[in-house]
Amino acid sequence: MAKATTLRRFTVSPRILTFISIIAMSSLSAAAENHSLGLFAGQSSIGNPRLPGSAAFDAGSETYTITSAGANMWVGRDEFQMLWKKMSGDFILCARVSFPGKGVDPHRKMGWIIRTSLDEDSSYVDAAVHGDGLTCMQFRRSPGADTGSIDSTVTAPDVIQLSRRGDKCTLSAARFGEPFVSMESLDIALGEEVY
Repeated sequence: MAKATTLRRFTVSPRILTFISIIAMSSLSAAAENHSLGLFAGQSSIGNPRLPGSAAFDAGSETYTITSAGANMWVGRDEFQMLWKKMSGDFILCARVSFPGKGVDPHRKMGWIIRTSLDEDSSYVDAAVHGDGLTCMQFRRSPGADTGSIDSTVTAPDVIQLSRRGDKCTLSAARFGEPFVSMESLDIALGEEVY
């Protein structure tokens, strides 16, 4: 099982529809910590968004800022900016997150995502906070399938966690300083190594 590291803060720019995919909470060397993407190995624009995204890491404040735009993640393909790291086995991903400003789209998203590949139609599961506060676990069981969703009882959390144990993924959410509320685990086969 991957070891958890320091809780990091992530912010997302409010350009159109936004989904932040930050995958990494494992033991890393000091050299990797100084990398321009912090804990992550790379970043990619998933799909073909009309506006290219970007990501930056501020080592002093341990803050990631991600900008992204694209179609809503609901049908058989995705468009968003993704910070990524390949991982395998069981792990827990946890971050404190926020949108800067109010934004204009209730479907913009931020959170964690675990993907089989960087292809636009990849199988995935995510823990997403929407611009209107809706919090849910979204998933695509097979490449190109439409997205399914299970809503959380927590609205507009600023701490979001996604854990994987075997094929079971669990979303937990909270407001900073309050206890996590966890959803029932979702069984979804994504393979051993994931982004």
